Amino acid sequence: MFNLRFSREMALKEISVDGYEIIRNSYVVVVGIGATGSPAADLFVRAGVGKIRLIDGDTVDISNIHRQILYSENDVGRKKPDAASERLRIVNGGCEIESVPQFLSQENASELLGKPSIVIDGTDNMQTRRIINSYCVENRIPWVFISSIGTVSQAKGILPGSTSCLDCFVDRNLNYSMSCEETGVLASAPVMASSLAWTIALRILLNQDENGDLYYIDPWNLVMEKIHINRNPQCPTCSNIQN
Repeated sequence: MFNLRFSREMALKEISVDGYEIIRNSYVVVVGIGATGSPAADLFVRAGVGKIRLIDGDTVDISNIHRQILYSENDVGRKKPDAASERLRIVNGGCEIESVPQFLSQENASELLGKPSIVIDGTDNMQTRRIINSYCVENRIPWVFISSIGTVSQAKGILPGSTSCLDCFVDRNLNYSMSCEETGVLASAPVMASSLAWTIALRILLNQDENGDLYYIDPWNLVMEKIHINRNPQCPTCSNIQN
């Protein structure tokens, strides 16, 4: 059915009317509505996704505004998913948007993540990403890893049983994460990574080939690289998962 609002999207041969219908019937969960989660959520809502759940227990800080595109000065002190969902409902009133002002944990992962079409990582720490990875691998849910610090960002699609997972290339004993407070962050880096991650997620939803390559982006130094990561046959998380 023709829809003027999404006509430019449906006119794209890579998406078409059939692809738009898949997007419209998809359910996306975004964990972490900060510098990387905000642009990804925004793009999904603008693309016409049917349902999106925003999970984050953090509040908006004035230091977030320079790179977290869903917030303004008026949002300082508010729960991020509440402020973000209010903004996104203005963008697309036809999208079902759920605000979940909680931090993801091992104990609530099943309740908060549920059974979506795909999960987007908008977090800033490896501990939470490992929870996402374990849950998604166990439940065969595709997800997209995103990280951004300094001038550098990374993005990677993960299809359980098909591509390498997070634990295939990141040591599970590695718990240290650099912080934006200490290192700083170039505002364009998370936005570029999120845009790429959203595109990877869209390709997954539309059943395009996904080999799980890790994309490395450094916009300040004008660098973009693609790194292939094979599945680890000894991976403690995904080695027993078959396609």
